[in-house]
Amino acid sequence: MLELLKQSWASVQQQLRQRAGEGPYGSWLQELRPVLMERGIVYLEARSRLVLDRVRTLYRPLLQEVLTAEFGVPIAVELQTEPEAVPIEQLEVSPRHPIVDDGNKTAWLVLQNLVAGRPLPASLFFFHGPAGVGKTFLLRAFAEQVRPAPMRFDLLQLLKAFQACHLENRVAGLHDELVVDRALWIDELHRIAGKPKLQAFLLAVLRVRETLRAPTLLASRWHPKEIRDLEPSLATTLLAGFVTQIDAPGPLGRLRYLRALEGAPSRNGRAHVIEALAQQATGTFSELRSAWARSRDGQLPRKYLELIDPTRTFQRLRDRVCERMGITTAELLGKDQTRKVSLARKVLAFLCVQQGLSRAEVGRFLAQRSRAAVSYLTCSFEKQLAESPELRTLIEGML
Repeated sequence: MLELLKQSWASVQQQLRQRAGEGPYGSWLQELRPVLMERGIVYLEARSRLVLDRVRTLYRPLLQEVLTAEFGVPIAVELQTEPEAVPIEQLEVSPRHPIVDDGNKTAWLVLQNLVAGRPLPASLFFFHGPAGVGKTFLLRAFAEQVRPAPMRFDLLQLLKAFQACHLENRVAGLHDELVVDRALWIDELHRIAGKPKLQAFLLAVLRVRETLRAPTLLASRWHPKEIRDLEPSLATTLLAGFVTQIDAPGPLGRLRYLRALEGAPSRNGRAHVIEALAQQATGTFSELRSAWARSRDGQLPRKYLELIDPTRTFQRLRDRVCERMGITTAELLGKDQTRKVSLARKVLAFLCVQQGLSRAEVGRFLAQRSRAAVSYLTCSFEKQLAESPELRTLIEGML
């Protein structure tokens, strides 16, 4: 569809020149550029914010009329500024700059209201959508902006902590830990299916948290009604909160994401390749990233964005662990085997895996340790983490 649009664009421009007049056409319409066409919507880019606002206010009906006549079907028009008009730092995809479009705008606005401390009609927020649409990424963006940092568990971590406390008859201590007036984030909540004791425990926690000011943020692949074997009272409690779906990125979301992955070449030599890829490759961010990597024929840029660059992610977490635990980089990456340094290595390995690095990548960065050694570090730490509220407190805010 993009190629058809570009082939027809010369004819469209002639019609715009005749209908709008030479002056308005030269000032506002001449340099509009088509970048996408999907489901009856043509996406155009303007060279500046001023041009975008003027065209959107005065000439969008004309554009839609001319394009509809050209293609013989109703066409709507959406506009954005060209990437050259956007500061380069805003092309980065990171916890500070997630991709926001129609697929996740509601969730993003809710989280920004929470960051700003604005009152909302609920204290429990349930975000659901398939794997790869950026649920965790959005919540990580929220966690980066609030202090104190949220308490964070994925469901399997919570399960291990609950089992460890249950065996030692100290479930009440875990309950008290989770009901302090501080944001709580639980990821992968759909994994609670078929775990009645954990469901009853979580229900008790949520009922107390309903009285708190701090929000409770839950993320799941499924809507509460779709989680199997969910205790009815827990399902009712979840549905009483703010429930919103996060969908795969739309056309402009795909384009912005691919431009951010590509970096500077998306503005010159590979601009048309990226636009065509945004048109052809639909699906989740993970699927888009894979399609983009294939389009590079193995020649990936030397400087990745943090979203996909294991080196930058490792360095960020390494520096936070050193600062939080009071050790040097040389001690952390060296041969020191003191208890404090060994614990710091476990923390670093665990956080890196949580952020998506493979155990082989972590081993490569962590003084050439083997994948098996990193697996031992993470498994050992997960066991300690399940048994120790102090360790859970230690790692909060490091991600």
